[in-house]
Amino acid sequence: MNKVGAIILLFLVSCSGLHRVSNNDLSWIYKNSRLQQPKYLLYNHSNDSSTIFLKLPVTAINYKQEDKSDKSIELTLKIIVFQAYESKKLNDSISYSFTVPYTDDTSAFILKSFYIKKPTNSSLVALRLLGDINNLFQESYIETDSSLQGINSFLFYNESTDYPSFSNFISNGSTTKIQNANFQLPLWVRCFYRNYPIAEPPFSSKPPLVFKYASDSSFQLVSDADKFYNLNINRYGMYQLQYDTLLKSGAALFNFGGEFPAVTTIEPMVSALRYITTLNEFNKIQQEDDKKEAVDQFWIDVSGSKERARFLIKIFYSRMQNANRFFTSYLEGWKTDRGMIYLIFGSPKTVYRTSDTEYWDYGFFKGYGSLNFSFRKMANPFTNNDYVLVRSAAYEPVWYMAVDHWRQGRIIQNNE
Repeated sequence: MNKVGAIILLFLVSCSGLHRVSNNDLSWIYKNSRLQQPKYLLYNHSNDSSTIFLKLPVTAINYKQEDKSDKSIELTLKIIVFQAYESKKLNDSISYSFTVPYTDDTSAFILKSFYIKKPTNSSLVALRLLGDINNLFQESYIETDSSLQGINSFLFYNESTDYPSFSNFISNGSTTKIQNANFQLPLWVRCFYRNYPIAEPPFSSKPPLVFKYASDSSFQLVSDADKFYNLNINRYGMYQLQYDTLLKSGAALFNFGGEFPAVTTIEPMVSALRYITTLNEFNKIQQEDDKKEAVDQFWIDVSGSKERARFLIKIFYSRMQNANRFFTSYLEGWKTDRGMIYLIFGSPKTVYRTSDTEYWDYGFFKGYGSLNFSFRKMANPFTNNDYVLVRSAAYEPVWYMAVDHWRQGRIIQNNE
């Protein structure tokens, strides 16, 4: 292909990518394959500029050349700022190219940072990492918050790393270093020690719980000589960071115990069984002295064999762990409405998202028909990841069919 032809092709490819994100099938974001995709983090480091951090596992890169000493790959990150999911109008667009050298360390990752103009509030940043045909990564999205004390105004660092954390989960006893451009101001930490119940079934008419915004306690942090706030937490709960406590908004950190989002303790393993057990069964498991043995026995009873039980346990609790990764808001992901549906029905075949709605389609469910769920996005001062299921009495038969599948040792689908 000549140079002119290559330029025309590049132009056509670029133009063809300017589409409404709301028209994209985003089902890939709720599959295990996402774990090997690039991770992104947006930080508003000044009044008019932002930094986007990229973390890319080397295991996701396909190097072409045979000679390892010469292996490298050229990647391009295209950053496109849309007004909203439903809009084709761009607020900004910029591309960065960089070279990734070869390494045989499978635990290694590439960490890069890129500068952009600070997005306006409620913009949608689309991130397209492009390489050759063997390195076409899924498009990722960041919903922006340009406020003084929003999530994009903070960076969090773990004790053991010198690069920002791509998660706002923290653990007992560890010190989290907090960075913000307004380090000269005292930072308030509002503590919410709440243990929320699991989601109600999709057919439930029970009114949702009303969140109480009054914090259970609070304290103040002052930045150190290195311009960091140091936060040490030893209690389960949510911790909101605020400069102005008269506002409801503020970035939040979550301590949900153990090695969250991994499911490593018996308490949540027992609690999640409530979705597929009768009340009597659930109470009996909770009353057992050896709850681990009781959980194992439950799965053996429903599956008919230890081998099948091990398989069911792997699928069920892998989904629970993924639900924590994907859906955690002010409560653990597996307790949310999306987490409940994901845990029982698996990852949806098709996902569409707008600024205020997420739509899941599972296709045809035998004995029920077309199965789909809609979730409304809630205005939440702690997170932009809070969605509530639009419940309906029509879901009752398919819910009990799905639960019955699990209780017969069968999995509805396993396409994670």
